[in-house]
Amino acid sequence: MMRPAAALLGVLFAGVTGAHHTSAQPDPAAVCAEAAGRFSASLADPVRARALQPFTPELRAQWSYRAGAAFRRQGLRTGDMSDEQRRHLHLLIGCGLSIQGYQKTAGIMQLDDEVRARAGQIVMFDGQGPVEMGQEWYWVTLFGKPAAGGSTPWGFQLEGHHLALNFTVVGDRVAGTPAFWGAWPATVEAGPRAGYSVLAGEERGGFDLLAALDDEQRARAIISPRLPPGIFTSPERKASLEKFEGLPAGILSPAQQALLWRLVGEYVGNFAPAMANEWLGRIREDGLDRLHFAWMGPAERGQAVYYRIHGPSVLIEFDPAINITSKALEPDPNHIHAIVRRPGSDLGEDLLAQHYARSGDHAVTTGGPR
Repeated sequence: MMRPAAALLGVLFAGVTGAHHTSAQPDPAAVCAEAAGRFSASLADPVRARALQPFTPELRAQWSYRAGAAFRRQGLRTGDMSDEQRRHLHLLIGCGLSIQGYQKTAGIMQLDDEVRARAGQIVMFDGQGPVEMGQEWYWVTLFGKPAAGGSTPWGFQLEGHHLALNFTVVGDRVAGTPAFWGAWPATVEAGPRAGYSVLAGEERGGFDLLAALDDEQRARAIISPRLPPGIFTSPERKASLEKFEGLPAGILSPAQQALLWRLVGEYVGNFAPAMANEWLGRIREDGLDRLHFAWMGPAERGQAVYYRIHGPSVLIEFDPAINITSKALEPDPNHIHAIVRRPGSDLGEDLLAQHYARSGDHAVTTGGPR
């Protein structure tokens, strides 16, 4: 008989991924290979040459969520695509995501039109050159040759302002990190979209969990009253921190654990159900005593705050960005960044290591460990 706690986790796993373990789930590797093939076939030179790149560690490691073409080293811009190519692109974007994850991703791209419309309010913008924000300023790159169940790894990347998705396909396995979602405004204040909040679950879930802690637990969870200077695991850094900090999940009550799993699921559940269920199972196997919740900054809702969920198989960071309409550049609770990484598996590191160990070749030329 399943223990009550395990039964609860089973229900939560199904709920946060939008799928049930007993139901058949689409194979994301096959779905992505088909979507990538159709997108590739829709391209012709010269744009085809920009979109298709070799599967090398140097190219795949170049990713960013910052605005501006200066941060893009490869890829085809959405503004240079035809309507047909954009339709195929959205099928490709959605192949490794859940419905929830796709809606957030598409919502962030649409929200960037709001940012573009407010470019004159951004203190860093000097009014010179194009405003490289909005739905036309995202880049997609296919690395290698997509093939369902193929013997050669491949992948794809989507990046632009407040968005970075990195997928690696090795045989029938898909890795989906690093992944970054951001929003400004986090909640739209005025106009037809007033009240729209694309990352409401990430924001609300952190405050809900903190509010459920007792005084002793909260004292352990809050590791600093001050905010950090930014995300610890930005694109320039690997998915690692020197140590686990904060409150171990093993001392939480069942109700508090449910809130934690709901928050973890808000991030992990952005990926295709088969990917999310496998990942959640791995986090569970690591044990609750090795999963930590840490908080930095004030505890009041509506304030700019930072939180982190960190375990051997997951690293989530929620961070306030700066107020880009103020010369003081103070932390802005309405400008948020969220990143999810999988230590040891970012860019398919573990899958590639297993693949190259079996095959014995391609380790340098196609992106494996050196």
